[in-house]
Amino acid sequence: MNKTIATLLLPFLLGVTLASAQKKIPKFKFGDVKPEDFAATAYAVDSSADAVYLFDVGYASFEGNNDGFFNVVFKHHVRIHLLHKNAFDLATVELSLFGRNEDAQKIAGLEVATYNLEGGKVVTTRLEKGSLFKDKGAESQTQKFTFPAIKEGSIIEYTYEITTPDARRIPTWRYQDEYPRLWCQYEVSIPELFDFVFVKQGYCPYAIDTAMVNYSSFHITAPGATPSSPSRNFTWSGNIVTSVWAMKDVPALKSEAYTTTLRNHVAKIEFQLSAIRYPNEPVKHVMNTWNEAAEKMLKSEMFGEGLSDRSGWMDDELKLVAPQSDKSLDVARKIYENIRDHYTCTDDYDIYRSQSLKKTCQSKKGNVADINLLLTAMYRSRGFTADPVILSTRERGKVLDAYPIMNKFNYAICRVQVEDQFYLLDATQPNMGFGKLPLQCYNGSGRIISEEPYVVQLDADSLRESSLTTVFIVNEEKEGLSGSFVSSKGYNGSTVIRSNLKKIKEDEFFNNIKKGFSLDVDMANSGIDSLKVLEEPVSYHYDFKFSLNDESLVYFSPVIGDDLYKENPFKAAERLYPVEMPYCRDETYVLNMEMPKGYKVEELPKSARVNLNENEGKFEFIAVASEDRIQLRSRLVLNKATFWPDDYQTLRDFFTYIVKKQNEKIVFKKVN
Repeated sequence: MNKTIATLLLPFLLGVTLASAQKKIPKFKFGDVKPEDFAATAYAVDSSADAVYLFDVGYASFEGNNDGFFNVVFKHHVRIHLLHKNAFDLATVELSLFGRNEDAQKIAGLEVATYNLEGGKVVTTRLEKGSLFKDKGAESQTQKFTFPAIKEGSIIEYTYEITTPDARRIPTWRYQDEYPRLWCQYEVSIPELFDFVFVKQGYCPYAIDTAMVNYSSFHITAPGATPSSPSRNFTWSGNIVTSVWAMKDVPALKSEAYTTTLRNHVAKIEFQLSAIRYPNEPVKHVMNTWNEAAEKMLKSEMFGEGLSDRSGWMDDELKLVAPQSDKSLDVARKIYENIRDHYTCTDDYDIYRSQSLKKTCQSKKGNVADINLLLTAMYRSRGFTADPVILSTRERGKVLDAYPIMNKFNYAICRVQVEDQFYLLDATQPNMGFGKLPLQCYNGSGRIISEEPYVVQLDADSLRESSLTTVFIVNEEKEGLSGSFVSSKGYNGSTVIRSNLKKIKEDEFFNNIKKGFSLDVDMANSGIDSLKVLEEPVSYHYDFKFSLNDESLVYFSPVIGDDLYKENPFKAAERLYPVEMPYCRDETYVLNMEMPKGYKVEELPKSARVNLNENEGKFEFIAVASEDRIQLRSRLVLNKATFWPDDYQTLRDFFTYIVKKQNEKIVFKKVN
């Protein structure tokens, strides 16, 4: 499987033609639709698809412009077979153009047509000019159109060309969305003047991945030195590298259980300008190194400025929070807890401040960067070593450690050193204990913004969630059975409970638990421990009573509560991208039950032990019965959180077995 990779695209390739003669690059002509193209009612790539892209092809190239530089010209050509009305959303297309005046993108060559098969002949219906809707905003323009004469079985086709007066902006190309593609191709031609970093992401193989070198000339018109001076004409000649990346039979990308975001897995290619090589001049580097990027951020008015200042307003607040001036763990906790408990986060996603540190302190509110950068500044004011850390949250997508592509980052936290220990902190989360981060931060890595901007590892595999549930069931003196239930959750499970109990009352929390029983039960003596001790896990408990109703055969579910896996979370027959669980886990469930009066065990689930890929996980299910007692222990251990597609079937089978075992019943038979 191809994993996400980054490569530096060199524009000269030593003058060697790399295209393989065995890989013929197809060409597509607008309107070339034949009757046989309508024959298929389903396609092998996805027999259940409501629509299939017959092809989706893009071309990006450079041309000279009137500003003494280059434009990027992007051409897009699409043909789609609409198989079912559920896919008619594809018949409405929006094209967005950005920029204003001379910097605005321009569109040309728009052609739109619908094809239907009538009487064995292809009937073409083109878009009328008046059917194109334009919406012009301050910084952008949208052109929107809807295909005419569509019906189930129609083929629709469109093509257009967008010119961007900016050589830095080669459009990103995506090979996947919710519909499959029979052929998807991107062809990019770049003059040797430019070095681009390109990032290839996804798990689908390339049918064509090749490059060719040609020689070409560009004519550039530059404005005169003064408004009255005549324009000047230039010609640049040199090597052009044309790269072609194509995929065949690309499956649709569908969201499955345990997926951070499909942005991490969609097959695509992105481009970032790295350097410009003007003739007879030193190389002009456009992309910063991490040291350069960090230095710039630390000097920025909306990020690093003021982090190390000693301010009277800050000292006044700190004296109220922690009068002592030592750098102890107790002082560090008090500073963190003060901001966590008294400040409100107004925007969860940003790496830059929206206001000054002083204003955040005075208003007691701000975005995530405002609050966590203020926390950093307060620590520094008290003599702690503290630095901001930027990262990308799980729903935003992963970042590349090698390149400082700043628009990939959307979250800022604080790292503080207390004695020999480093702590990562997020003071925007009301239920977060000291030294803890929300799960959304564990997305691979973050970057410390300091003189040494090194990587901070934030892998889900570094988190382990342990839980223990114990259930005791005994016979009542008169009739029926009574039990006690105690469940201690892991830290993140505890955070979920704390959040829920801010929305609902405790009585409702336990009523929802009661609804999950398969038997009619009475509950009493319920309670929740450590709810407000944020560094400790939450545990909850209750007593319950139930009756077997004198039935001759009773089917009893021995796994009670949310420890029971009722169904397999992995429903898809195959998976093309990783399973991304939020943490490793160790879940133990223990049942100790007296034999119900007047009954014996007719059937007892068999004990079993199963390993997942040797040491990546295990499942134990141990059930033992004697004349007067039943003991059962179920334990699930996963030693990793991320499983690659090659491991998917094994993981799916593993959970199929867990579901089967945990849902097996103990059968009690009445003794005559």
